[in-house]
Amino acid sequence: MDIEDILRSIEDTFDTVDDERARGLERVKTIQDTKNESLARERVRLTKKYGEDHPRVQKIDSRLTYNQSLLKDLAVEINRSKVEVPAIDGNTWMVHGRVLDKTRTGIMGLTLSLFDEKGKWIREMGYSCTDERGYFAITYSAKEDEKSEAQRLFLAVTDKEHRVLHREREPLYVRLGWIDYREIVIDDQGDVCPPPEPDKDEKPAPPGSWIVRGRVTDEKKQGVGGLTISLYDEEHVFDNVLGTTLTDDNGEFKLTYSTEKFGDLFEKKPEVYLRVTGKRRKMLYTSDKAVRCRPGREEVFSIKITSGSEREESDRSTQ
Repeated sequence: MDIEDILRSIEDTFDTVDDERARGLERVKTIQDTKNESLARERVRLTKKYGEDHPRVQKIDSRLTYNQSLLKDLAVEINRSKVEVPAIDGNTWMVHGRVLDKTRTGIMGLTLSLFDEKGKWIREMGYSCTDERGYFAITYSAKEDEKSEAQRLFLAVTDKEHRVLHREREPLYVRLGWIDYREIVIDDQGDVCPPPEPDKDEKPAPPGSWIVRGRVTDEKKQGVGGLTISLYDEEHVFDNVLGTTLTDDNGEFKLTYSTEKFGDLFEKKPEVYLRVTGKRRKMLYTSDKAVRCRPGREEVFSIKITSGSEREESDRSTQ
């Protein structure tokens, strides 16, 4: 028997132990249910004989309250024992667990995702939706030769309205080959499971494409048409490749680059700037900050120009 067979045998043993534990807990729960039914019948008999305030009736009430709490804990443990943890390899990290309400019942249809310290969704980590047991699992597989960074990640729970119902204070770290478990108890809940709402500066473009779009307006917030929009890099190596476009009657523009047609551009990843020119190539605007060509991203510019100046302002977001 080689080492892989031994490891598989150990994993099968652990799975069997979990199954046995779940069955054992279910037997305990059945016995406890039977006891509670007997206590409830005895309470009815004693109440008819002595009244609600009799010490024996109150003692049964206390016992029933305790037993109900015990049953909830048993249900939680049974569901936990039935969780089948997906197998991961040494190049994968996973965080999984359950989201429960205040009665310790799993909540279905909530969204679990990971955010950085600034509250920005880490898109590459994906997201997970809770099932009928409140169970979720987020897995991240590193690319070949990729090293995991010691980035602090925070688990968050959101509902269908993208409201944050809970955010973990204890950070998580990507540790390849490692599995983390979290159990979260919240009071609020949703009933559908959308992905996390992207930040205003973080929305996706179609896979394999990089998009630069926006709108140019004047002092009256009216769109300015017929202006030339161009992109250029500091070394002016890709100026011709990046090309130009014109704003439409509403002042809007859009430039799209695909990895299929602009492979060299994405491979070099130059820092690119946006420029707006008017008649006779008069410079009206140049972006202060450079942006990088990254597939799956969308750069959005909101540019306001005035008639007497070269540029006024721009609000740019990455989507």
